[in-house]
Order: sequence, then structure tokens, then C-alpha cells
Amino acid sequence: MKIFNSSLVQSLNCSFLKHQQIDILRDDLIHPTVSGNKWRKLKYIVQHILDNKIEHVVTFGGAYSNHLVAVAFVCNYLGIKSTAFVRGNEIRNQNHYEKLCVENNMQLLHVSREDYRDKHKLYNMHFSQFENSVMLDEGGNHPLALKGCEEIFDELQNKYNYIVLSLGTGTTMEGLVKGVNDRKLKTKIIGISALKNNFELDGRLAKYPKNTWEVLHQYHRGKYGKIDNGLLSFIAAFYFETNIKIEPIYTAKMLFAVKDLIETNFFKPTDKILVIHTGGLLAFPQ
Repeated sequence: MKIFNSSLVQSLNCSFLKHQQIDILRDDLIHPTVSGNKWRKLKYIVQHILDNKIEHVVTFGGAYSNHLVAVAFVCNYLGIKSTAFVRGNEIRNQNHYEKLCVENNMQLLHVSREDYRDKHKLYNMHFSQFENSVMLDEGGNHPLALKGCEEIFDELQNKYNYIVLSLGTGTTMEGLVKGVNDRKLKTKIIGISALKNNFELDGRLAKYPKNTWEVLHQYHRGKYGKIDNGLLSFIAAFYFETNIKIEPIYTAKMLFAVKDLIETNFFKPTDKILVIHTGGLLAFPQ
């Protein structure tokens, strides 16, 4: 789709790196609304939808889901109907993310957190009778999403000892781990979980050799979405030094983790590291 830009890799120069060589993959530049790993995950899913003349995409997400906004935008652009089951049916005003979904003609169905746990049941109850509808799991979790994320390696000019990214559902990380193993690379993928105690991520990746991946669970700063003054100060300092905007839910916590890993000698000084800016700046516009 011509509306999307290319990503780029650039060197990071900021004080917390000390002498560590770190590059950043700027997936935040791909698109202002469908940025970062959102488009990588959707790319081949969208092609599948078009090839099979699917008329309705049904997906899932929380109330502050970049994935839902991305699906809403792409479907609206292509003239495809979209519906999302949103976790939580509390009475409240629509937030910025939900308003963007509605503006892009996505139907939102708020369901209880208990009902949300069984996504296949929700889909089957409401939409399985429609032949031209398709279910897309939370976060774009789909085998075709792995293919899109794995393509990151085709864009990299350099070899890295480590690639570090923030994790939600873990789809992007699995694509990268799969890419490392398919290409027999000597790169280890480090995932920084944005959710507290989300050990399902380790189970998801257990089918791959353990020396190619590691999930770190201690950098969520209290819980998913929690923002504190220390993190906000880090974001401001990072922007001042690099002129790169980062959001506090995913990328900032990942970079804060990298800072700590450098200070605790997790990396060797000679290690070459790539960090991934996965976008998500909808609530923090450029």
C-alpha cells in the first residue's frame, strides 16, 4: 500500500549509552496511525483479506489499543467493514483511541472482561454465520503476522548480537525469533514485557531454542500502562538528546530497561545492539 513509508536504522547518541554501540529501528516513521509493528503484522493479513475477498474483519483489543486503531484505519481505507470487541464494559466516555476507531467506521462492542477471555466464543456467537467475515486475534496475532515481522531482517544492513523490543502479545518478538532461527543468525532477541507477570510470553516462545530469546519481566514499572515521574523524566531527556519521540507504555520502558541492562553489565561493551521503536504515538502525536 503506497500510503506507508519505509523504516530506517540510525545510530543512537545519548548519555545513558556510555560506550555501547546501539542502533534504533525507526518503525514509528512507517505511518502516523498504522505505525511500527502494527503495519508489519497487518501487511500479509491484509493481502490475504484482499485475495479472498473478505468483507468484514472482526478483531479484539483493550480500550487503548493501537492495534484496533490500525485495523480500523486500514479497513476503512480499503472499504472493508471492521468490528472490534473491546475488553471492559464499564460506563465511561470514549477515549482518544476509541474515537479514532469510530471515525474510521469501526463498530465497537464493549464486553465484560470475563466474556473477553473466550474470543472464539464471542466471534462464533456474533459473526461465524457470515461467510465473508474473518476473526483476527488481539494484537494481530496470526501466522501471517509473523511473516511480516520476520522481514525486519531483510532490511538490516548490519549484524547484531542483540535485538531488544517491548512486548505486548509477543507476536513481533516471535516473528523475530523465528527469523533468527530460520536464518541461523547469532542474534539473541530480548523482549521487555510491558505487562506484569505475563509469563504466557515464555510459553509462546518455548518451541524455539532458548539461546535465541529471553523475556525480561521486571521492567513494567508496576503494571501495564503505569506512568511515573522517573519514566517521564527519561522520556524528556531522551527526546532532548535524540529528537526522537517515544511513548511511555512500550518503547520508553524498553529503553529504560536497556539503560539498566547497560549499567548492570548485561551486555559486553563490544556487543552490537539494535532496539526497535514500535510506534504507538497516537496519544503522543508528533
